[in-house]
Amino acid sequence: MLKRNNPTVVRRVVAGLAALACVGTGLAAGAATASAATKSFPVTTTLDGRTVKDPKVPVGKQRIADMYQTGGKVTLVCQERGPSYGGSDIWDLTTDGMWIPDGYVRTGSTGMVMPECSIPKSFPAKTDLNGRRNKGDAANAPGSVVDKYRAGKPVKVVCQALAGGAIWDRTTDKLWVPDKYVKTGVDGFVQGLPRCDTDGAHAGDGTRDHGRNNGPAGPTTGTRQQKIDRVIAAARSQMGRGLTYAWGGGGKGGPSYGIHHYPDGDPSKGDDYNRYGFDCSGLTLYAFWKGAGIDIGANTTQQYKKKYFVPLSDLQRGDLIFWGKGDNPNTTTHVAIYLGGDKILEAAPPRDSNSVHIRSFYEKDKWTAHAVRYIR
Repeated sequence: MLKRNNPTVVRRVVAGLAALACVGTGLAAGAATASAATKSFPVTTTLDGRTVKDPKVPVGKQRIADMYQTGGKVTLVCQERGPSYGGSDIWDLTTDGMWIPDGYVRTGSTGMVMPECSIPKSFPAKTDLNGRRNKGDAANAPGSVVDKYRAGKPVKVVCQALAGGAIWDRTTDKLWVPDKYVKTGVDGFVQGLPRCDTDGAHAGDGTRDHGRNNGPAGPTTGTRQQKIDRVIAAARSQMGRGLTYAWGGGGKGGPSYGIHHYPDGDPSKGDDYNRYGFDCSGLTLYAFWKGAGIDIGANTTQQYKKKYFVPLSDLQRGDLIFWGKGDNPNTTTHVAIYLGGDKILEAAPPRDSNSVHIRSFYEKDKWTAHAVRYIR
């Protein structure tokens, strides 16, 4: 949520813009990507991104559809041989940690033009580490191996992934360790290592848009119910995409990177400037713009409009519910879309791959005095 008379938020907003967060909960560790020697090349057709060198792997946890668009550029870190596809057995690893077939990348050569990938990569453990069965597991979770990796000894990493907004490393022992306890030399993803899965990954279009973005308006035609259906469908379409909660993220054009490095003023709680997704009002702005062509404003202060007030006793599907005090828009801290049946759709912490989600009502004692109904 953006508030305190913050006007139109533009792309690539500088970090450190002062404002209040949508929901004041803790953040997980940030997930920036480390720099490495890279080169960019145009792609000749729209390409899916894969976490494995397999042309047949289905779209889902190991494949993102249409990740790189025809004519756009893709940035490569290294190359490896693999199954022949598109007339070549060379596969390219992008800065997103995704594999793409080199046969559809215009590198100017039929051979390798980048260094060969060196996988696994070995890094020393910062402290004695338990190996976990699943990413995100507690150190003593079932299946954990106590002190599997000793301080100073090498940890061989084959791929990396996000869990709860933090980076986890998959080892050659088929175990997981939290990356913050592995001395990789960087604070983010290691370029030259692939992703283990698609959680938190997104289209590698070469841009780093921060804050409210622009996009085409949706249709304004149809009945009231049709418009509401489209608004909710637009919001639901962002679920299951691995988007993380990002303060200031998202807008009329869909998800984007956040605009504030450390919303709580504490670097240990994570960096929303390098998270990709929505905050609460970014999602509602997108849903109404894409679903019904309605610009409801860039933040909760702007979205809480008196002329659209309806009593909470008369909630209807498609209404916006706000958290705050009375009818004062300057106190609003969160917004969600009412779905009916005591369910809401929101973008909210925790900052994990399911930050855009549906849940039941909560904290009704902290709601504003009215809901807001834009489609009447």
